[in-house]
Amino acid sequence: MINMDTDLNKNVMALLSENEKIVFLKTLLRLSARDGHIDEAEIKHIKKTAQRYKVEDVKKIFENTTEDKLLFELKILKNRRAALELIKQMFCLAHADQDLSDEEILFIGRVAEVLGIEIKKVEQISSWVIDYYILQEQSRMIFESEDM
Repeated sequence: MINMDTDLNKNVMALLSENEKIVFLKTLLRLSARDGHIDEAEIKHIKKTAQRYKVEDVKKIFENTTEDKLLFELKILKNRRAALELIKQMFCLAHADQDLSDEEILFIGRVAEVLGIEIKKVEQISSWVIDYYILQEQSRMIFESEDM
């Protein structure tokens, strides 16, 4: 599994405003619910990330919202590097259970469209995440480690 604590680009997150951080994390939360439930570990991770990046109003991340409203809110994310990071994090989260569903793919596609990210770029990010998973697994096997 990809360690999202170490893989989240800290430089990108540092550039975001409070509202941008909230919508970034709210999008990850929305993706995690695509399979019908939100795992306690996912909630814990999002809260921990919010704390690390000094989100003051963490409750806003967990406010109930429609997908359309969230996609509208995403338009505040103007920084392309942050948008690419969000797509990367979405693929990491979607692959975390080793089951990338059609629902998750469709949602990632809608987010990418709102953020102006080309389909070719989305495909590149998806391939990179898969390759990253493979390299991590190979590393575990080569170095006989369970905690990498």
